[in-house]
Amino acid sequence: MNNKYYVFPNNNKQGDEAGDAPTLSEVGGKALSLIQTSALQLPVPPGFVLSVSFFQPWLEQIQATEEWKSFTARSSASSEDTAITREDCNAIKEQCEKTLHLNAEQRRYLQNAAKAAFGHEADVETNLGIVAVRSSSPEEDLEGTSFAGGYDTSLGVTSSNLIEALIHSFASLFDHRIYLYKIQHGMAVDTPRIAIIAMRQIASDVSGVGFSLNPNNNCYDEIVISANFGLGKSVVGGTVTPDTYVVDRFDVDDIRIISKKVADKKASIWLDDETSGGTREECNKSPTEQALTDDQIMEVAKLVSDVEERYFNGSPTDIEWAFHNDTLYLLQARPVTAYVPLFTEMMTDRGKEKRLYLDIIVMTQGFSEPFSTLGLDIWKSALQRMKPTMSTEGFDGLLFNIHGREYMNISNIIMMTGGSAMLNKGLRANDKSIDRAFASIDLKEYTPSYMPEGSKVFLKQIKQLIITLPNALRGLYYGKDSMSKYVEDSNAVVEHCHSHEFPVNKPFVEVFDELSSYLVEVVTQVGGLISGMISKSLLHRMFWNCKGAEDNLINLSMDLNGNPTSDMGHFMVRLASCPEIQETNTSEEFLKKMAEGSFSPEFIALYSDYLKRFGCRGIKEIDVATLRTYEKQDELFNTLKQIDVNNNQINNVRERREKAYQELLSLAKEIGKEKSFIHHASVMQGVLGYREHPKYMLVVIIAACRRHALRVAEVFVDQGRLNHVDQIFSLTMIQISNAQKDESMDILSLVKENLKPVEEVRHIKNWPVMIDSRGKIIRGKRVMTEDEMKMEGLLIGDPISPGIVRGRAKVLMDPYEKPIQAGEILVARFTEPSWTPLFINCDGVLMEIGGPMQHGAIIAREYGIPCVSGIDNATKLVKDGDLLELDGSNGTVQIIEEKKQSKSPN
Repeated sequence: MNNKYYVFPNNNKQGDEAGDAPTLSEVGGKALSLIQTSALQLPVPPGFVLSVSFFQPWLEQIQATEEWKSFTARSSASSEDTAITREDCNAIKEQCEKTLHLNAEQRRYLQNAAKAAFGHEADVETNLGIVAVRSSSPEEDLEGTSFAGGYDTSLGVTSSNLIEALIHSFASLFDHRIYLYKIQHGMAVDTPRIAIIAMRQIASDVSGVGFSLNPNNNCYDEIVISANFGLGKSVVGGTVTPDTYVVDRFDVDDIRIISKKVADKKASIWLDDETSGGTREECNKSPTEQALTDDQIMEVAKLVSDVEERYFNGSPTDIEWAFHNDTLYLLQARPVTAYVPLFTEMMTDRGKEKRLYLDIIVMTQGFSEPFSTLGLDIWKSALQRMKPTMSTEGFDGLLFNIHGREYMNISNIIMMTGGSAMLNKGLRANDKSIDRAFASIDLKEYTPSYMPEGSKVFLKQIKQLIITLPNALRGLYYGKDSMSKYVEDSNAVVEHCHSHEFPVNKPFVEVFDELSSYLVEVVTQVGGLISGMISKSLLHRMFWNCKGAEDNLINLSMDLNGNPTSDMGHFMVRLASCPEIQETNTSEEFLKKMAEGSFSPEFIALYSDYLKRFGCRGIKEIDVATLRTYEKQDELFNTLKQIDVNNNQINNVRERREKAYQELLSLAKEIGKEKSFIHHASVMQGVLGYREHPKYMLVVIIAACRRHALRVAEVFVDQGRLNHVDQIFSLTMIQISNAQKDESMDILSLVKENLKPVEEVRHIKNWPVMIDSRGKIIRGKRVMTEDEMKMEGLLIGDPISPGIVRGRAKVLMDPYEKPIQAGEILVARFTEPSWTPLFINCDGVLMEIGGPMQHGAIIAREYGIPCVSGIDNATKLVKDGDLLELDGSNGTVQIIEEKKQSKSPN
């Protein structure tokens, strides 16, 4: 349709030329919501929408200008020198202001629209009344996009300045803010479209916004309302701190206000005159008076709920509202785009028993990206075989493996035998940020009233104990030599996985079963770790009240035998020191010489051994879909070139550990514990490093699965059943196996079906560690001490690895983004084994997430690098080049000096 205008509410006023069923592409999201909510009898003031086609003549006129031609030419170029500037956008806006005017047909449509909306006495030139003029782009206010604040709005508009207001809103289509937003979200910049709304202006006594979920904690049951006196512009424009009210609607029979923060609202904006239009700003006479009465708060909350349920079908919404003479009006409704959606399978109904979930991957591995379909299938199946007690899934199980994510169902864990001990000693005791999160809630709210089937794992626990007990006793008996059998068997598995190739027609499930059986056989032997854990505990008890001993005990734990990631770091320094690396300039040259065999046999053997042992590792290495180091050896070479072979943490760590050993030995002699210290230090050094080894063995198995999957995928591609080999990773193991047996299976439809729920949440970059079944994100906040409050630029986190270091920040979002130099402090959201080379050079580490048992924390301690974690938004608060003082003993980071940013002319 090409209707030029639409009226709301309809009431059969549209007329033949207006039609009665606008589309999103005609009027945009904002206008469509007003038209449709008014049709639902919600309290929307009357108004009309001038559609996209109404403004087509204006758009064609602007697109014929030299300014627009220059804009499109530069926007399609990739060079930074041709990037669009604010001046480029302003030039187009100036053309709009100078040259645009309504033609005769547009004037006729505008007049008809005004009469249909406001009555036959309305006249756009003499008797319009007062309206608010707002934009409504077809790209605006959609799920996943929000141009909030980008387009211009004019309030208090009358006949005398209506055309000017329309041109002003149209010109904002070319604003530099809009251009940047589109670029950042991958949207086209050369096809601008806009519709414009003219709505009866409400002379608000109080106005503001309302959210159907709490944007501060994502809770779906908390309505948040912001309010100030006068027009809502002061609230949405951020020129004043408004009152904030929170209404809890979890219990439908007990909807109540749970929080009221009455702000000092110094100023407000008012309609200047209810007949002549315009606006004015004035000081509030009672700035600390509550803007809304409690009854009005509840009335706005009900309107928010109505809009969410009746218009958005239960999806989160935010609205703009206004009171005039005690009558509530709905001025705008749009979907909330910035929130964390919860998968339907994990949700509980409002008012029903809630569940509490912990994202295992974010907590332990640090990355937020979803697993591939095959990756999650392999990961969960392997863990279920290694830890049968954690094999129950679903709402009544202990785990949720769903759509690329893995959650621990804390509510059901509590109900299992020993569940509370696991929670307190396994999770809370080892991670202070997790402990604070649990301390902020009442677990009784999340405890089931019945025994979930998945929590009945007592017999599995007994069976697991029977299997583990002999190895634990062997560990206690043999002490530091207790892992020798494990080492022998695990090396055999690595060799087998590296050299063995399965027949391509062997069903994938059978390949996994065979490989995972090796894994289970080996991993059951790690019960010997108990001797190292006991020795570590006894050492801490031995020096419990000794000043300075805690940091030395952590340093004593550095560079432990058997830690594969630490071993990888040592191996990398050794490789980086070889002349073949030092004297080769580029990765292309290196790979060419390797292919030719022109390096020394000794180096080739060393390099090949590295690839056999550690070529399986990489970013997101626990996901079978991700590339391995052996598949991107150019990056490996570049990483080796970045290592400072003369000044790095690997070279320094043993010296620091020996120093800690000698200081503790001296202290042990003073307290008469010399022999005990020597024994337990030896056991800890010889055994405890192997706690990371089972995960390494799992990565070895996953890499072998990847090689087989890719060979199977090549067959599927040759058969025309897949478009490219990577699509194999969007299938489950059983789907691959069935497809191997049945060539008539439509594999691509399975790929599409498996990807759909993951793609719907792909835009979520930072998933929370803990969330409940009503969407509430659970966080704990560390309280600053009095001394810390006095320190300017201080960021508070958790101590991970001791020591104080001062250096310039290097902020990285991925390990290959840019090199890190010796002396710099690495700032990252999280780290995993692929980040290990960066630890070799850096002097300190700051992470947003990750407790003491996460990879970054373990490697920081292994290398003796001061480390702090648990600082939200660290990668945004700290900029490249900022001078930091990082205290890994107390968990603080102070920004000593911010790097001066060069001013952009744009």
